[in-house]
Formats: sequence, structure tokens, C-alpha cells
Amino acid sequence: MRIYFADLSHDTVGLATEVVPLNVAFVAAYAKQEFGDDIQVSLFKYLTELEDAIKRDPPDILAMSNYPWCHNVDLAAFRMLDRIRPDALRIMGGPNFPHAPEEQKEFLAQRPLIDAYIYLEGETPFANLIRFVHDNGSLAEARRRLKAIPVKGCAQLGEDGALVAMPSPIRIRELDSIPSPYLMGLMDPFFDGRLSPMIQTNRGCPFKCTFCADGSDFVNKVNHFSIERIKDELNYIAHRVPGTIKALHIADLNFGMYKHDADICDILGEIKREFDYPLYVNTATGKNSKKRIISALEKLEGILYMDLAVQSMTPDVLKNIKRDNIRLDDFLGLKHAIKMAKVPTLSEIILGLPGETKETHFDTINQLMMSEIENVIPYTLMLLNGSELATPAQRKMWGFETKFRVLPRDFSRMKNGENVIEIEEVVVATNTLPYEDYVQCRKMALLISIFNTIGFRAIQKLFLQNNIPPMGLFVSLLESTNDLPEADESQKGLRLIQKFEKATRSELWDSAEELTAFFDDDDNFQGLVEGRHGANLIQTFKAQALARCYEDLAELFFRHADALLLEHDPEETLLEEMRQAQSYCRGLMWNMFGEDRLKVVPTAELDYDFESWITNPEQRPLSEFSWKTRRQVEFVLSKKQYRLVEESLDRFGRHDIGIGKALLRLNHNVLWRNPVAEESAPQETTPERAFHPV
Repeated sequence: MRIYFADLSHDTVGLATEVVPLNVAFVAAYAKQEFGDDIQVSLFKYLTELEDAIKRDPPDILAMSNYPWCHNVDLAAFRMLDRIRPDALRIMGGPNFPHAPEEQKEFLAQRPLIDAYIYLEGETPFANLIRFVHDNGSLAEARRRLKAIPVKGCAQLGEDGALVAMPSPIRIRELDSIPSPYLMGLMDPFFDGRLSPMIQTNRGCPFKCTFCADGSDFVNKVNHFSIERIKDELNYIAHRVPGTIKALHIADLNFGMYKHDADICDILGEIKREFDYPLYVNTATGKNSKKRIISALEKLEGILYMDLAVQSMTPDVLKNIKRDNIRLDDFLGLKHAIKMAKVPTLSEIILGLPGETKETHFDTINQLMMSEIENVIPYTLMLLNGSELATPAQRKMWGFETKFRVLPRDFSRMKNGENVIEIEEVVVATNTLPYEDYVQCRKMALLISIFNTIGFRAIQKLFLQNNIPPMGLFVSLLESTNDLPEADESQKGLRLIQKFEKATRSELWDSAEELTAFFDDDDNFQGLVEGRHGANLIQTFKAQALARCYEDLAELFFRHADALLLEHDPEETLLEEMRQAQSYCRGLMWNMFGEDRLKVVPTAELDYDFESWITNPEQRPLSEFSWKTRRQVEFVLSKKQYRLVEESLDRFGRHDIGIGKALLRLNHNVLWRNPVAEESAPQETTPERAFHPV
């Protein structure tokens, strides 16, 4: 029996999802263990390779992972297989599937090409399906009987349009009973210089967040792989990962929250010291047990953010989404410990949650800034299959108004000419958030992505230490972009923000059907390829800001900072500190993408050691970090920083969309220049340097 497993990534404008197909590899590894040479398995990540394989040697079973970012391309592959080999079985599995029986029935009825859906963890149900096919002698007979006889762990639709049986979850408690796809060699073809390795150390989530497909009671028990196995996999990866790949992804939902995560961080630290890999770790850190997480992440020396995914700081909203059992005060009281451990921090929040208003959303951002969270990332609420918020009852309760938009980068043209796009449904208004407030919150998200960065940290810290909430500065910036005539060509920063507002409104569609029909047209599809439609607006406009008009935007930011400071009747000393802080910021962010950025070094005359002040965990005033005499500071970009950025741009593309993706994946400190005072010799610069005062 020939089985193809696919976890596809769109690759039209660079890789949309750049991780190896670990999910389907687990299922394939378990199937090989159970059935040995009775089955042949092949794994696919790239659409073109799957298309070629189906044409050349169509499988008996095509099994595909189902996520919002690959759902429609899965169905397109099923259509292709159905034309070439109609008797082949078409199986789908993954979290993008509802839990309620009526919704499961509707899901399958709308997708008749799916012969069976593997429910939740896939290893055992898929093995049950293979046995079912073996027992029925032929693929045609197996398909016929799938409409009448239940397979444990699978959802199937009968001839009468009803579920054959409601699927029950089958979870594996001893996860080491699943063979390692890495140690079996199944992942070797994917060390190709494009895909990043991924591991999983546990499965399950104890939290019940209603916006998440993993908030179900079915998966609230957490099971773990053994430390020995994880160590073997990490060493296997480190010996094989190409030099162009810097990241490791960990597919856990609460990394760092469990005791053995500290041991995993020890292993990762040892590997990094030996192999200089990974330079970045991408995962979701735990929602509770913050002291344990800090202790674990401290071992990784800044290659992993502490992800404080609060989603909201409004108590009623947290209750509405069943997150009121997550102790926010834990991390708000651990600011000093986090700084002492030198663990970088980010916090994710969600716009459009039940009960949230523009004011409470802004208050959440303000609280995070006051806590000196380094990177605040606002997302728009997406209604996911399998999440409680996507159910009809919840939609009605909270007055959700939704629109549809293209998932960024997730589109392809099949070799047969069919255009395929992936679509998400997002909340743009609720009974507490009018649509116009949604637009204002989206504009705030762009401002935060541009200005709440290392490049402007000195300004924000100066405000904090003088009891001026930094959020006031961002609100002032936001209001300055409203009710203005369209900016002229000389006002690049304002024009960028005004264009973003127009794009925010125009990216939304009333229905998925309208959206699909529009991009069935080849000319409109070409607009996706060229970035005129369907981009991740925050990433893309941030990329435009950094690459094309950052200096102009910075001056806009500084003008509002000066105005806000003057409102508080500052002393002359504070005004001078602000002036020098702005010079310091200009040096950090100078010429981030220019071809001559290694050769031209910006300089500034400064009285203060801003770098030591910003990184010091104590809340000491800037005056305590003054030098005895004014110094010239050079802002140096190392050759390693230059190379890491260039490699990332080579991987994701040098267009706006590619730069945006690269910014998302680069380590937090790679873009910014390093301040070097005149008494220290700058490192790794070219001998023919030129200097430029900022």
C-alpha cells in the first residue's frame, strides 16, 4: 500500500510555513512501526513535488494535514488525485475541524472528496484506517464501507448524510511509543536549506481558552516525550541542519512551564555552544509558572523570547474567554527577575475578544508598556474551527461581525492552472467594539510594530522614569493621522500610515465565496503575487517603514515625544536627556537595509551610557549613567549581523512581503546597530569605514 503524507506550504512568494512536516511524519512513523514493509510512505512539503508524484505514481492513500493555511490546497490536491486515480482514498486530519457533531456533519458534507477525517491525535486512528482498508480487500470496497462502518477515531459521512458515528479522541499517553521521525531518517530530505527543524516535547494544554482549537476538554491532559529521546533528536538535528538555517521551532503550547523543560534548555544550551545553532527558538511559552519559565529560558542566553501571551488585561474579557485562571500578576511582579535573567520578552494580545472595547484594548497595551514588555504584538481575532468562539451560540452571544481575507503568502497556482487561496474569517466588530474602533486599533497595531522596538526603547524608558505613560505618545501619534488631508509626497511617514488605513479597509470581504471568485481571475491572482492584494499588512507596512521611510517616521515620533514632554513642564536637564536619547536612537536604527550599511558608521556625541542604563535591571535614573566627559559613540553593525539579515532576505525575498517575514523571524537584536564609545575599539567593521554624524 502506497501512502503519501503531505503537510503543504504555499511557496509562490517564498515559503509561507517554513517548518519541516513533523506532524504527518509522526503519523507516518507510527504506521511504519505497525505495518512495516506492508506499506510504503512518502512525505511532502512542497506542492509541486506532490503534484509531480501524483501524476507519476498516484498513491493508494493521500493523507493531508488540515490547518487554515493549507486547507484549500489540500482539497485541490484531492481533486487532482480524484481525476487521475478515482479509487484512491483521500484522508484529512488536523485541528482545523469542529467538535460538535452537527458542525462535523456540515464540514464533511461541504467537502465530499474527504473519505474520512482523522480526529485529534492521528497516529492510532490512521493505523485503524489502514487495518480497515486491509480487511476490506480493495480501495473501492473500503470507500463503500467507510460510509457505513465506523473506524475508531475517524469521522465519516454516511450515504444518508449523517455521521456514521461521532468520532471519539484517541490519545497516546506514552508518547515515546511513537517512533522518532528524525531517528528513523524520515526527516532527512527536509534538511534542504529552506525548512527549519521542529520538535515536540509534549502534547496537550491545561487551559480552556475559547479562541483556541486546543482549548477543548479532549486535550487538557498533558503528556510528555522523554528527555532521552528529545536529546537524541536535538543532537541528530544539530549534526545535519544546514548552515543557512538558524531557527528551531518547538511545537509545544506551554514551553518552560514544566519541570523537564529546564533540562531541555540545558541540552539546547550545550548544542548551541558546540554548533552555534540554534540562534533563535520559536515556541509558545507557558501561561503560568513564570518563575520556572524564567529559570529555564535564562539558560538559552536570549535566543528565545518569554512569550507573555496575555491576550487581554481586562478581567471581564479574560472571564469571557475562560482565561481567568491564568495569573497575570505573576509576570507583572517579575519584571526585575526577567531583567536580571536577561530574557527577552514579548506579549501577544488579541483585538476583537468578547467584551473588549477600544479603550480596554489600549489599556492592555499601556499596562504591558508600563511593565517594560519589549515587544507587544496585537493580532486580530480569527474564528477557528474547533474553537468555542467559532460556534453559532458564541457568535450570537457576543454580536460578532466577521469578514474574510486572504491568509498572507498562502496562495498557489496549480500546474493545471487552478488558482488556490487560503482564507481566514476575522472579527471586525462586536457588541462592544464598533467597526471604526476596530480600524483605529489596527492602526495602533502598526504604530506599535514600528515604534515599540529596541530602536526607540530609550525614549520610552525616559518617559517611564518621569511618570509619563508611553501609551500617551502612541495615542498622540494615532490621533495625528486622523482627519488630516492626504499627506503629500514629502510626508512619507504620514502617507504610509494613511495607506495602511485604506488597505485595512479594502482587504476585507463579505464572504469566502466572493473572495475565491475574485482571485480565480488570473489578473487578480497576479495581484497577490505582486503584493497588491493579500499581504500581511502589519508585516508589510512595517517592512516598508524600516526599508524606505524610517528616518521620516522617527522624526514624526520625536516631534510627538517632544510635545508630550513639554506638556509636563520638564526641567532643562530632562530636555537635554531627551535630545541625547533621540540621537542615540537615530544611531541604532540608521540605514538598516542600505547596501553601504557596513561601510558608513553613524556617530553621536553623548554624555550618557544609554546601553548600560537601558539594560540595567534596577530602575536607576539616566543621570547615574553619565560619563565624566562627553564621548563620541560609533554605532557599529557587525559582519555577522549583516550576514544574518542577508541570509534571511535571500530565504524569504527582498520584496516588502519577504522583508516582513524576515523581520518576524530574525532575532530581536540583529537589526539594530551596537553603540561603541570612543574608548572601546569597534569590532568586525571594514577598514574603509566612513563616518556620519546623526
